[in-house]
Amino acid sequence: MILKEIASLLEEKGIINNSFLFRLFVEQRGKEKSLTPGIYILETNSEYEKVLDKITAGPPPVTYKFIIPEGYTVKQIVDRVAQEIPFIDNIDMEEAVDISNYSYDYLVDSSSLEGFLFPKTYEVTIDYSARNIVEMMLAQYQFETGSLDYSFAENKGLSPYDILKISSMIEREAYVPEERALVSAVIHNRIYLNMPLGIDATICYDLDKWDEGLTNVDKEIDSPYNTYMYAGLPPTPICNPGLASIEAALNPADVDYLYYVVDDPERHTHHFSTNYEEHTGVQNNTN
Repeated sequence: MILKEIASLLEEKGIINNSFLFRLFVEQRGKEKSLTPGIYILETNSEYEKVLDKITAGPPPVTYKFIIPEGYTVKQIVDRVAQEIPFIDNIDMEEAVDISNYSYDYLVDSSSLEGFLFPKTYEVTIDYSARNIVEMMLAQYQFETGSLDYSFAENKGLSPYDILKISSMIEREAYVPEERALVSAVIHNRIYLNMPLGIDATICYDLDKWDEGLTNVDKEIDSPYNTYMYAGLPPTPICNPGLASIEAALNPADVDYLYYVVDDPERHTHHFSTNYEEHTGVQNNTN
């Protein structure tokens, strides 16, 4: 687009008051060949110098924002990014989340990126690849967790990866923020006693069955993610937890609770108890 056309368009849009005078202004400064095509946000009735500075500097980069909520799985993140970012597709993302692409120390002994893709609002430009996006999420995980105190875990013989697994279960089980430390306490207490964790969400993860209740048949599935059948932690995290759940995993409440059950389906709050009789009593009353 030549200077005359640009000046006419700017006048038509009300950015400048006189296209002829603007052309003279640009020519006097020898900038007529420096005008960069693109999409600009310009104010009406702008000074010629401000307009010229912007359209010679080039248009601002187009950015795309996407939100990864706390508790999303890698599979859900793949789908979300492919839906929100027009130049990234599912195949790109599925390849990018293969853990073999990455060699960070904190991924050692991990079989997948589950848990490490930190939930946050991200912003990218068109030159980002799917792998760049995953790298950004991994870098955010390092930034958010790098200064956390893991001494509690070390004293319990738990690794940072164990804490991430616990965090993921807290993320999926604690709907009310103030209950995170209580759910954490139940998990830690059961681990200490070598009791099966009995957490529905681990089976939901294995079956990719989040939107409907588990059946008795589901709870009998022979899987290392069946925390009714097998004691200890699942093989991997079951989602990508936020910082609050990671902090709760490192700082459980100082209570002896071993059980919890939903006592208010609308508020998603839980009743916590130390014995099975009280637990089943509340469970029966709720049902």
